[in-house]
Amino acid sequence: MNELINQAQAALLSGDLSRARGHLAQVIQQEPLNVLAWLMLSEVVHEPERQRECLQRVLTLEPQNQTAQKRLAALDQPTTVTQAAQPPTPLKLRQPQPIIAPQTPTSATMPPISIISIGLVLLVLLVIAIVVLRGLPETASEQSRVVEGVLLLVSYIRFF
Repeated sequence: MNELINQAQAALLSGDLSRARGHLAQVIQQEPLNVLAWLMLSEVVHEPERQRECLQRVLTLEPQNQTAQKRLAALDQPTTVTQAAQPPTPLKLRQPQPIIAPQTPTSATMPPISIISIGLVLLVLLVIAIVVLRGLPETASEQSRVVEGVLLLVSYIRFF
């Protein structure tokens, strides 16, 4: 399916709107919930009503899609004679690129346990840095206390 999207994007960039429409029609037929295909289709149809239908479909699937919101707002503005003669401004598309894996989760989407684990790791690193900066304790009992504290923190981290 991504290959058809890439082919449609290449056709759109080369100005072959008919071929782009054909590829996008295939994608939408197989994946009617494909937001990118609907958005691209709004670029290759000429009739404002068809563009509006495509953009409304995008907003139904993805209500926060800013590109579709802006394009729909532009379609709803009254047109002057000079604007009516001009075709709609196409999306600025990048060259087709392979699909990449999803990004790693951000702190907003990470579970609280992961955040706690990261905090504990940072705490252990801080303790180690303090020990290194202050120097190792001279007596064996002080050294063992520091090592026990670090091991205790490590055991907490393993728990999470």
